[in-house]
Amino acid sequence: MLNIFYETLGKLTLFSIIAIFFLMLLGLYLGLLAVKKEKLILPKFVLFILDSFYLPLKKFAPHLGLKEDIVDQIGIQVRNKIHLKKFKKTLPNERILVFPQCLRHPDCPARLKSLGLICLSCGKCIISKIKAEAEKLGYRVFIVPGSSFVKRIVREFKPKGALGIACCQELNLTMLKTAEQKCSVQGVALLKEGCIETQVDISEILSKLKLGLEEFTPPKKPACETTESLSS
Repeated sequence: MLNIFYETLGKLTLFSIIAIFFLMLLGLYLGLLAVKKEKLILPKFVLFILDSFYLPLKKFAPHLGLKEDIVDQIGIQVRNKIHLKKFKKTLPNERILVFPQCLRHPDCPARLKSLGLICLSCGKCIISKIKAEAEKLGYRVFIVPGSSFVKRIVREFKPKGALGIACCQELNLTMLKTAEQKCSVQGVALLKEGCIETQVDISEILSKLKLGLEEFTPPKKPACETTESLSS
């Protein structure tokens, strides 16, 4: 009797392992379609598989000839598509724009406060240019050293929309956590990653800033406070 129990248990365990492996492959395949072919099939299923088996998939991807960060690329792409419609319906003064500190110039004079770095608009990096455009529309703009600052910002301001820029892994995981707070997310991954002097597609950021705002007229006075006044 005991032998039959262990034999059945062994078969169930083997079946479970095979089933999980198949689901991982299916989720990865559908995710690749979203990234490479822009075909979105069962997006919620894809995210469930990617989020549930995040670390195993990252370890497994190189064995299929894929880069490890493909899992994060898929997560960003699918989240962008899933949240696009709701993000477009939010007003700019209900949105936040979050930069990583690695985009700033090595000689950046910005000071660190509780909600991130306070940009002095010195013009040494691309942040000041994009920040000015975003604040003109009504966005709250933040420059953060890490994802813990994003959690604090979302908790304090409760935005309905969030546009983030970061490296693939940080962006994917932060989009996941932010979306759990009933906030529609959009993300732009860095073209060049690292600790300093990273690079990003400026045109993509500017395009996402204006999603759903084709007929929107910016207020004469910004509808939100600047990050400096909020953090001082």
